[in-house]
Amino acid sequence: MKNQQSDVSSRSQPDVKAKEDGPVTSSAPLLSVEHVKISYRLKNTLVQAVDDATFTVMPEEKVMLIGPSGCGKSTILKAVAGFIEPVSGRISFAGSTNITPGPDRAVVFQEFDQLFPWRTVLDNVVYPLRVTGRSKPEAMAQATTFIEMVGLGPARTRFPHQLSGGMKQRVAIARALALGPPMLLMDEPFGSLDAITRTRLQGDLNRLAERAKVALLFVTHSIDEALLLGHRVVVLQGAPSTVAAVVDVRDINGPDDPHYRSIRRSLEDLLGAPGEEEPDGGN
Repeated sequence: MKNQQSDVSSRSQPDVKAKEDGPVTSSAPLLSVEHVKISYRLKNTLVQAVDDATFTVMPEEKVMLIGPSGCGKSTILKAVAGFIEPVSGRISFAGSTNITPGPDRAVVFQEFDQLFPWRTVLDNVVYPLRVTGRSKPEAMAQATTFIEMVGLGPARTRFPHQLSGGMKQRVAIARALALGPPMLLMDEPFGSLDAITRTRLQGDLNRLAERAKVALLFVTHSIDEALLLGHRVVVLQGAPSTVAAVVDVRDINGPDDPHYRSIRRSLEDLLGAPGEEEPDGGN
């Protein structure tokens, strides 16, 4: 199925509640990745990570990037963030092909140490707002709003070493959302968390993305996470990778929906993955 683009959109079941507003589909894509090829240098060797990636993200849409380890998921995310430049192809964001790092594509990483350890929760969220030109009163008010939004108001004076892993990721999400970006780039932000915390934050992220009206480009290894969070799933195959399929999953109603299991099996087949243990219940 390599290089075959598919879009599963014929189902008529009601949307998942967390996805009910859906992406804005009447406008142009917010992000367009067209036939992108990416290489990087490892010591004295040039390594090709991505052979051909093509997909779009609409405003307010949640697009999941999934594929086996080493297939270039994070590499694509870094290219969209402007950290690395593709060898060929084109990336455009909000109509511009000048892709450099900026607050319009805020990044949330997997690592818990992405916060400044010498700053409190409040100061961690205030800092990028001040750097991007907000006055101190405006930055404090904006930061406080988003800290409250992620449920960390009582912890705003704590330092990172006083927080759990899940709390640190909530701060990172609050810091990113406070910038008011049209898109969040998320590189397995829940990958190092325990299952209970991960499930809770998945639900929180769905609600926060809707409330902030922000698009997501989200890297994950988990089929279940892709199905529970995404509107569409971009499946990568091979190394260097290509886009094997783009699967519409917005009509799936959670793990109890029969379509959940069938789409899940289709994604497993695309990934060449052994069947994961199927979930017992919803998010």
